[in-house]
Amino acid sequence: MSLDAIGIVSSNPERSIAFYRLLGLEFKQFGDADHFEAALPSGIRLMIDDESLIKELVPAWKKPNGSGITLCFKQDSPRGVDQLHEKITRAGFKSVKDPWDAFWGQRYASVTDPDGNQVDLFAQL
Repeated sequence: MSLDAIGIVSSNPERSIAFYRLLGLEFKQFGDADHFEAALPSGIRLMIDDESLIKELVPAWKKPNGSGITLCFKQDSPRGVDQLHEKITRAGFKSVKDPWDAFWGQRYASVTDPDGNQVDLFAQL
């Protein structure tokens, strides 16, 4: 068994795709459905589905309050964390925590995607 994909339900897939493109991901749309996928260098797929599609598949689905999962994107350098954080916030997305040198030896920052999912950016110091 292996982890193959991570799915994100989005109220605005176009805006979510714009956010994740800032992280270097390129998405493909599958069929006419509002289902999009990007292959990460690790082989894991990141999927974005419109809320309306999820409601068709699971009629009782309700949007959760908050998010229990954080996506973490490793950067090549501490400077890369700072630059990507700035790029994301300049594009109008929310910063949760500005870049800082964490006690566990990483440069770390947190932002949120358009649906409030936390996305962390980090690099070894």
